[in-house]
Amino acid sequence: MIKKITTHSGLLVLATVLLAACAGKPKQIDGGFEYQDYAPAEPIKIPQSLSFDPKISEYRIDHQRPVSGSEGQQLSIFPPRLIAPIVTGSHIDELDPRTTIWFEQNENIDNLQAAIWNAVRGYLKKNDVPVANYSEAAGALESGWFSYHKTSGWWLWQESNEVEAYKFRFWVKMKPHGRSGSLTVELIERKALTDNLDQYLLDDDISLATETLNGVIGHFDYRLRLDAENRRVQYVRGIQVQLSESARGEPAFLIDAPYDHAWIRVIEALDFYDVVMTDVNKIQGRIYARVKSDNKGFWSNLFSSSEKIGLDKNTYVLELIRQGDKTLMVVNDQTLTPIKKSQLEQALPKLKARLAEDLE
Repeated sequence: MIKKITTHSGLLVLATVLLAACAGKPKQIDGGFEYQDYAPAEPIKIPQSLSFDPKISEYRIDHQRPVSGSEGQQLSIFPPRLIAPIVTGSHIDELDPRTTIWFEQNENIDNLQAAIWNAVRGYLKKNDVPVANYSEAAGALESGWFSYHKTSGWWLWQESNEVEAYKFRFWVKMKPHGRSGSLTVELIERKALTDNLDQYLLDDDISLATETLNGVIGHFDYRLRLDAENRRVQYVRGIQVQLSESARGEPAFLIDAPYDHAWIRVIEALDFYDVVMTDVNKIQGRIYARVKSDNKGFWSNLFSSSEKIGLDKNTYVLELIRQGDKTLMVVNDQTLTPIKKSQLEQALPKLKARLAEDLE
């Protein structure tokens, strides 16, 4: 049964518990140094007739090292920070799991290299940190100074002081095909901003780089989500379409919308008119589609339960081409031969009507 604390003694106990909790140092070593009383175990004796691998001293503990007293009590122990690959398609580098992350291009990223640099610059701007140096050829950017504030005290006596400042170098390396790229963060300089630096628990260089990299990753993910929401709001708006020609003189639809907007609306219109899409490739701008039955004539309208787009029964390859703030769509047959203008005229009324609607 839980009782309500109403007495002064109860409040005193509660305050004492809170103070004890705040006064703890979770990153400090806890306990004694009893391990120093133990002698190292004798190494395994291997008969001379047997061969054995040489001893590895990398993980050997020096039992004679003076780690007790004030040195041991000030030892900071806490787990290393880890990279959080929250961006879709991102993953940690196996050889450098704490300061390098890989990004993969997807349909929401047209230029991956530019998107990575935009995330870095956006993170710096968010923290009011200038760009000290940038080399596109080297794929490197050096930041200005980040200031690190440390909060001390408790409740009404709490204050925040500048403790240290850091500079970082950001490296971007792209695969030759440009669809994969890595971002590495390196701490290149740090300086004290107080004479009492030894009073604070400070992170090592790698942990600071990891924390900064996670900040860039978070900003990258935020920008992608914000852009996706802006596109969602934009893409529901109706757009206009008319007949035109491509640069090669092929009959085509001219859609009055940028490529990404037009791509989403064309996909939606094809689905609305019961066109089967067998494959889509946004990077190449191609939609492989199949019209299951004739989409024209009296009998089609009489026996069909859904609206049709107006194309003959066939397999098509729709090719969307960027043209500034507009998009051209060439409709090819399965041999990649553009269909005639008269066939586009048959489909224009239905396509025009659907694209002009504001979607809910």
